[in-house]
Amino acid sequence: MNVLMPILVILVAGGIIALVVTLAVRVRRSEARSVQERAAAVRLAQERGWSYQQTTQGVVDRLCGTAPLPVSGRNLRATHYITGEFRGRGFCCFQYATGTMGVHDGPGRNRPTYWTVFTVTAPGPGPELVVRRPQPLDGMTGRGRLVRFGVPDFDEAFRVITDDESFARNALTGAVVPFLTTDPRAVKDAPLRLHHDELLTWRRGRLSPQDLDERLDYLCDVLDRIPPQVWSAA
Repeated sequence: MNVLMPILVILVAGGIIALVVTLAVRVRRSEARSVQERAAAVRLAQERGWSYQQTTQGVVDRLCGTAPLPVSGRNLRATHYITGEFRGRGFCCFQYATGTMGVHDGPGRNRPTYWTVFTVTAPGPGPELVVRRPQPLDGMTGRGRLVRFGVPDFDEAFRVITDDESFARNALTGAVVPFLTTDPRAVKDAPLRLHHDELLTWRRGRLSPQDLDERLDYLCDVLDRIPPQVWSAA
């Protein structure tokens, strides 16, 4: 037993070192891939004549109210801020970072969580409205009320939270509910939020070129299905 103990210690230590090295290599590869994807997204934006800012301060404060952005904030920092026109609508997208405790890329180091946020200008302003996947404690939300639409597939897959139930029903009941129930982009978890005159969606992860068309198309497709008279009545 005394002879085996040093061998076991060496094996365990070697295994731990190998695991740390493997994780470090994966992190570096992931970061290198993210840098390449962001560069490709920036090139695509520039080719299309869109505006690009590497860093902004305070520009996205207007969008505070729900995750991934804070409930309220001032002079928030966003990166890779792109603005322009898509399918006849103004848009912006950007990368935003939040701190995440317990996620490490090395001893004692916390890695931030990155989010990519997209907004498209709506035809008019509307009350705060969120459509997303179910989450724990949904029934105890303090922001708006939960609205159910009597469509089992939709009510099971999504939660609608709003300050104005009448607006939500008028905007979503006709074409949006069946669209979200069947469209692959919605099914794979692309939340929606109407905030003043902007419709937002977001995903966890850094900006990548395939995001630009896919996410902006998704937002425009939703807006196309909202009856025009809803905006004049809001």
